Amino acid sequence: MSKVHQALAAVALAAAVVAAGVPAASASFATESHDRGSAHVATATTATTGNEAPDWIPSNAPRAAAASCYESPGSNGPGGASVTTAIWLRTGPGAGCANASGYTLQVGTRLGGWCYAYNESGNKWYYVSVGGAAPYGWIYSGNVSSDANTITTYCS
Repeated sequence: MSKVHQALAAVALAAAVVAAGVPAASASFATESHDRGSAHVATATTATTGNEAPDWIPSNAPRAAAASCYESPGSNGPGGASVTTAIWLRTGPGAGCANASGYTLQVGTRLGGWCYAYNESGNKWYYVSVGGAAPYGWIYSGNVSSDANTITTYCS
């Protein structure tokens, strides 16, 4: 492979690594020429210092379920809603999160709204309290009355 082809291959690899979300500071490139008949293939290696794990997260890596199941937002706004399906509050905005209320909320239970957020799946969830007091937790928008639209503060 000529030096021009090697340089072009290195530039193409660098662009592909950046497009994949790898920070330039943590990527090092070593190009090797492999003859595949008439085609030449260049490869790249990504490394960090020593034997350490990379200090970056790929842009397409899913968030860990456990991390999102223990979110307590700092914002408290106006609004409220009523429970339309007997269900419990969850520790985070996801169906796989644990029971935060310790018991099943009955249909008609009034909830004080703090804020709302969208989870990784794009579903709207509300962070609420029961009657303005503990317990606090998350409830899916499909399990509350339409007056939940009075909860207008986005969770931060």
